[in-house]
Amino acid sequence: MKRTRTFIYAMVALLSAAFTLQSCLDDDDDNYISIDPDTAVGIVTLKPSQSNNGSWLIQLTDSSFAQCSNIKKYPYGDKEYRAYIYFKYDSEPNLTCVLPSITITHIDTLLTKPLAPALESAEANDMAYGNDPVEIVKSWETSAEDGYMNIRFRTNWLPGSRHRVSLVRIADEDGMPTFVFHHDAQGQTGGQTGDGMVAFFLDLPIDTDRVPGNIKIKWKSFTGEKSQTFKYIPRSN
Repeated sequence: MKRTRTFIYAMVALLSAAFTLQSCLDDDDDNYISIDPDTAVGIVTLKPSQSNNGSWLIQLTDSSFAQCSNIKKYPYGDKEYRAYIYFKYDSEPNLTCVLPSITITHIDTLLTKPLAPALESAEANDMAYGNDPVEIVKSWETSAEDGYMNIRFRTNWLPGSRHRVSLVRIADEDGMPTFVFHHDAQGQTGGQTGDGMVAFFLDLPIDTDRVPGNIKIKWKSFTGEKSQTFKYIPRSN
């Protein structure tokens, strides 16, 4: 069965995703729904209905949705989340099926954050949001999708330490919306190397034509300043 590139079938990917979320972030986001781990995994958006009736949808990619057949009521109040889901299609997807049905066997929500407010200068942003080194990991998880920027990041962790990460929009560069990824180790910069995962809502303008473009992410790495460009498709609503 053909799947979108976001979904990975190897058990290595399942174990990697589970390990990533063990990193100790300054966040109480430990939402798990576990039924059966032997299935596909993807990073998606969990979207509660605006009618507040408990119904919800899963946005699988920039352009595809699904409905959950085995969890009828939205589990997370009225908040939209990015999340890993482990799932299987209830039937073979086809072009005539506008809203396929899936069975979800595990949900692991990501730390899902808004942009941090840009202050009067880069120095002020560094002071407020941190300027400790961090690496953005090149992986299938690090991508811009459905109005969010997913970032898998790597840094040093001490046991029990709490780190804070933020994304700030700055002046556009090279005609692209540009953001700085900030890391605040809160004075605890030693320890072992480990990964964390976060999703930021980019709050970019809606475009009903959904014309693809690019965004730029900048950060301070362990080897100096870095930047990377990501493809971005605007939300239509």
